[in-house]
Amino acid sequence: MDGFMAPPPPPRPGPDRKPSGSSESSGSGRSRTPRVSGPKAWNLHLASVGTNLPVGLLEDSPSALVLAVEDMCWEAAVEDWKHRRPPRRRFQARAAWEAEGAELAAKADHLRRVAGEVLQEL
Repeated sequence: MDGFMAPPPPPRPGPDRKPSGSSESSGSGRSRTPRVSGPKAWNLHLASVGTNLPVGLLEDSPSALVLAVEDMCWEAAVEDWKHRRPPRRRFQARAAWEAEGAELAAKADHLRRVAGEVLQEL
């Protein structure tokens, strides 16, 4: 990548789900929602920090909830930033884009520090 950070971790596989049988509905007309179980069912992945956070902590800790929201905003900003990459021949646009990437990297560093504090208070 051009400069600012290591690539994000690979997408995590979805939770293990039991395959449904050949009959999708039980005749009641309602669709069946898959049951999610296991450790991944209660984890929220914080992309900026590269760790998982138990979702139950969001109810108990306002700081954890703020961290989760800021992480989601950061992740959306990074995805938007990646898709707006200008060509190399547009030097000024490229420089501005790289500066924005540096700001996003600084925000990720800040979120890592905040995550350390939040996880220690729990």
